[in-house]
Amino acid sequence: MILKGLLYINGIDVYDSFGAYLTEDAPDKFTNYSELLSPPRTKPYIAVDFREDDGEKLPDQLPAPAFEARDVTLYFAITADTPIAFMNQYSAFVNFLKAGWLNIRLPELNKDFKMYYRECGGYEQLTPVDGYVAARFKVKLREPVPQF
Repeated sequence: MILKGLLYINGIDVYDSFGAYLTEDAPDKFTNYSELLSPPRTKPYIAVDFREDDGEKLPDQLPAPAFEARDVTLYFAITADTPIAFMNQYSAFVNFLKAGWLNIRLPELNKDFKMYYRECGGYEQLTPVDGYVAARFKVKLREPVPQF
């Protein structure tokens, strides 16, 4: 399985630096790409709603729609050969995520996203903590100005 070079955050290959990579919770799922590639909601048009008229009134010419900010939840895994290495990589990765703006690049999609860390949840230990260690967890990110 090739994981190096698939995901860069702020120019850093997260697999190479932290042993972190995008994963799924079931085979044949593509939840991460579905989250990233789903178009954001558009901001609502300003409408006038008169009590005595049916429906609502909008201008004859609608302006181009604008996107709302959106939250994206990505599913990460981290693996390491020892428990100490795992804890070092996991802590370093979480601290890296909360450091400010995250410029996320997925070369195979030729797509970039500018986001920031909101929260981490759904931590799941996949192996015993003796020898090789693997875990996965969900990271919620905010994209204030969606680029679609």
